[in-house]
Amino acid sequence: MEGMYKRLFFAALLAFSANEASAQWGTVEEIAISQVAPSDRDLISVEVKGLKGDGCQIVTSAVLINGSNIVIDTTIKGNPLAICPAVVVPLNFSQTIGSLNPGTYQVSAKINGEASGPQKEFTVTAASASLTLSPATGVYASNQTFDFTMFLERDPSSPGSNVVAGSAFLSGRNTGSEQRSDVSEDLAQCLTMSELALGGRVFRCSNISAQIGVGSHTLTVSLQLEDGTQLSDTVLWTVLGTQD
Repeated sequence: MEGMYKRLFFAALLAFSANEASAQWGTVEEIAISQVAPSDRDLISVEVKGLKGDGCQIVTSAVLINGSNIVIDTTIKGNPLAICPAVVVPLNFSQTIGSLNPGTYQVSAKINGEASGPQKEFTVTAASASLTLSPATGVYASNQTFDFTMFLERDPSSPGSNVVAGSAFLSGRNTGSEQRSDVSEDLAQCLTMSELALGGRVFRCSNISAQIGVGSHTLTVSLQLEDGTQLSDTVLWTVLGTQD
């Protein structure tokens, strides 16, 4: 009788160990990139698909970047608070990588320290030049600080990115006029450049900010770069005032 109890005990122990092993099992079958053609301005993430040992397992992941090599480091653990049958189920999760410099990258995956699944190669390109006016289109209070700023985003390695000409037109009910005003001279006075950390330049134009009072204002700015690139942006500001 005692021998039978021992055999049952060892059988249960083996079954528990098998369930624990299956709960920690997984394999990667596919790696996909969130964008088809990502640029260095995109927030890039990776979709990992495959199989795992049961539906109760705990899956955690981290991203390791070494030059052009990216590893999705995945850990699979059994859940001690759940009882699940050892049935193979889908493994599917997303891992954020972030923004990357232009270049070609290779993504691979590990599960519990072991390489798993195919690798995925993708290329990050430099984003096209863009001009953004700030504050953005919106409604503002007359007692707010109005700091007009232009952001010129351009790949820092691209030649000919200096501004050689610019024009600005302001229209609306500012200064009691519905007519469009040419404020290009005011714009030219603020084309002193400061570098942007992610590549590009920022221009702060207090002389244009001073012309923004209560009313409706539409501002259109166009810039021409040394290489002939033309950039433009338009914002509509509504500034609300109070009457005492």
